[in-house]
Amino acid sequence: MKRELFLVFGLSCGLIICLWVAIDFKNTQETYFTQSATEKNTLQRHLKILEDDLTFLKIHQKELDFLAEKGWFISKSRLIAGEVLEKRRGSLNDVRYTFEPETLREANNFKVTKIVVEVGALLDTDIYEFVESLLEGFPGILRPNEFILEKGVHPNFVVGKLVFEWVSMGGKNDES
Repeated sequence: MKRELFLVFGLSCGLIICLWVAIDFKNTQETYFTQSATEKNTLQRHLKILEDDLTFLKIHQKELDFLAEKGWFISKSRLIAGEVLEKRRGSLNDVRYTFEPETLREANNFKVTKIVVEVGALLDTDIYEFVESLLEGFPGILRPNEFILEKGVHPNFVVGKLVFEWVSMGGKNDES
């Protein structure tokens, strides 16, 4: 009888322990399943966003290539723009430029700077070549607003005042 009592008691304890482990295992697995489902939903949302971005890039590839070529995606400083103006002066005798304070268009995250360039050259074609070179190779988007050429005196038989609007990517700007 004692032996049967120990056997029943041992089996009861073993059954209770097995039941307790099974319930704990079930709860642990439910928690893992919930975490996995949440992670799966998050990844699916991120994947949907990436698919939408990829679709946008495919649709607007031509415009993005143009902006990348113009250096739009790299923030530019006035020092870099000044170097470009100096390098592209070509056969001009005189180049003076002034950058007016920039305005930041918060809604579109780009900045607009007015650039006034005064030039002097022997021929007007030199000035036209300078403007064409600037429009092709300036960082960001350069939009001519004013173009005035006048008769000058030796050595600058033609003097000009050029006013541009420089549109570039906004955000943090490093002037150093």
